[in-house]
Amino acid sequence: MTEFDTGGRRLQRARRILRGGAIALLLCVFGSGPVAAEVPVVDAMTDAALLQVLRSGDWNAAEAAARARLARNPDDVAALVVLARALRAQGDPAGAKAAATRANAQARTQQEKYVSAVEMAAANYDLGHPLAAQLWQRRAIEMAPNDAVRAASVRDYRALSAASPWSFSVNFDAGASSNVNNGSLADTVDIGGIDFTLNPDAKALSGYEISLSLKARYKFAGLGELPASFGAQIYTKQVILSGDATDTVPDARGSDYAFSAIETTLGQALSPADAPLRYRVDLLAGKNWYGGDDLSNYLRLSGSAQWGDPRRALTQVTLSGERQLRLDSFRNSATIITTSLSHRRQLRSGDRLGLSFALRDASSEAVEIDHQAVLAGVSYDFAKRLAGTVTVGAALELERRDYDATLYGPGARYDTRGRLALQFGFPKLEFYGISPTLRLEGEETRSNVDFYDSSQVKLRLGLRSNF
Repeated sequence: MTEFDTGGRRLQRARRILRGGAIALLLCVFGSGPVAAEVPVVDAMTDAALLQVLRSGDWNAAEAAARARLARNPDDVAALVVLARALRAQGDPAGAKAAATRANAQARTQQEKYVSAVEMAAANYDLGHPLAAQLWQRRAIEMAPNDAVRAASVRDYRALSAASPWSFSVNFDAGASSNVNNGSLADTVDIGGIDFTLNPDAKALSGYEISLSLKARYKFAGLGELPASFGAQIYTKQVILSGDATDTVPDARGSDYAFSAIETTLGQALSPADAPLRYRVDLLAGKNWYGGDDLSNYLRLSGSAQWGDPRRALTQVTLSGERQLRLDSFRNSATIITTSLSHRRQLRSGDRLGLSFALRDASSEAVEIDHQAVLAGVSYDFAKRLAGTVTVGAALELERRDYDATLYGPGARYDTRGRLALQFGFPKLEFYGISPTLRLEGEETRSNVDFYDSSQVKLRLGLRSNF
């Protein structure tokens, strides 16, 4: 079975959910089933009759019953939702959307808002608007009357998302940094055996960083009907200097250290999704800017092999080659070859462990860019929440770089970098499935050449999707 075969099953599952799940959801309005105790019953006989025809699957009768109630009360939310469900079942998604729109406009209680949002999601999906369907399903999750219904609605959302060829993501974070310009900790630099005092703008400047990335991806059937995808990403990081930094370097501006990039990607699977060993290739083309000026154009080709079950343990090996053409100075251009190995595993406790290892060779005419590197990392996400509400994750990364030469001293240069990050999530504070995160990062680089010693601490607030 190929991944697209699996995708077809996901599509069928999404349709079954949207076509078959409404009866159970309507129990929230009609006062029957597991949520019944929370909802008052109005006009019990009529509600019971409506529910009976729904359960029987006689959609003509359900439509007639709903229209009879609407003739008496055009703003009857329960009848509008039943009408929407009946029209969808009879192949009229446009009519179903119109009825669901009226139901949503008249909904007053949480249960009414929930079932009308579910019908809006279903109607939009049947009309071929999967993104609108996902947005309405997010509203349904927000309005779910209890945890059990919410969990079922989250599963429905994931089915809708998996069935859509389009996917979008937005990442945002902002926070303080002790070193927004990646400046040095040193006070002097050795050039040709003579010590020179560093300019203030070459040393660490504190400030605030605001980052935003927008991603879009479209999935389609590629070579041999195996899954392929095309994507695009826009990323920007804007900087605001602190008062201390502007006092130290009055002429400096935060925009001097801003970074932006735009990328397009094309990926192609070379193996079915259920193969024991799965291969794929990816191509990425990008351009970036620093301080408002062109920095580089780059092209990266990578191939990967993956095995294991993503829900339990997954291992991946990747080989990539990248060509960077620097636009600030061509001698800074580089060819970069990277080999990496990663492993992710869910432990019996529910905690998730990640391990990574990589080798990199960067070849360049510029001695401050030409190097070889070894990287290793470990991450750990705890299943048990802190105080029952806060998710906790940690990551550690180490890197060693070897340079054959340096501009700031005789002989070779050796850098050792370490980064530690702690991330806290607050899913209980979510709004439409989006919740805040707090991330604390510390990074330090030590070199045998003092100029390259650096350190920074970041505290960042962000937003993420819980599903």
